[in-house]
Amino acid sequence: MEAVAKHDFNATAEDELSFRKGQVLKILNIEDSDWYRAELDSKEGFIPSNYIEMKNHERFFFSVKCGDGIQHFKVLRDTQGKFFLWVKKFNSLNELIDYHRTATVSRSHDVKLKDIEKEEVLVQAMYDFKPQENGELELRRGDIITVLNRSDKNWWRGKIGARKGIFPAIYVVPYNR
Repeated sequence: MEAVAKHDFNATAEDELSFRKGQVLKILNIEDSDWYRAELDSKEGFIPSNYIEMKNHERFFFSVKCGDGIQHFKVLRDTQGKFFLWVKKFNSLNELIDYHRTATVSRSHDVKLKDIEKEEVLVQAMYDFKPQENGELELRRGDIITVLNRSDKNWWRGKIGARKGIFPAIYVVPYNR
């Protein structure tokens, strides 16, 4: 768990830990409601709980297709902040994901992580379109366009060969291969 210092704190005993406002401390143990054991810059000590604000503990999950079903996994963190699913621990989520591209994530099935393959969206031009502005894509009736972005309902971004640009969405229909 992590906390952000709301105020400066100067240790008055050997077992206390000094810190400055804004520093992020790793909370190791909650001894009681008034004092927590924390770590900062590789030093450990007690800190007053009313001088800090606990950060929201991030939780990570992922789901993978397994046969005809879906398996859900919760990524856990140990007291040193390392990530794990089972036994092997990692310094970052990226390391955990990379490892499980070649090692199964499941105890009961051989399930490895892989990127979702984006389905290529193809459309066909129903009409000619002559660009009026820079960045617009010229269309000829019958052209097959690979759609790159449909975030605007009226103008889509696409490419024909090496040419890229935006074009009016109403000029195209889904391409049936």
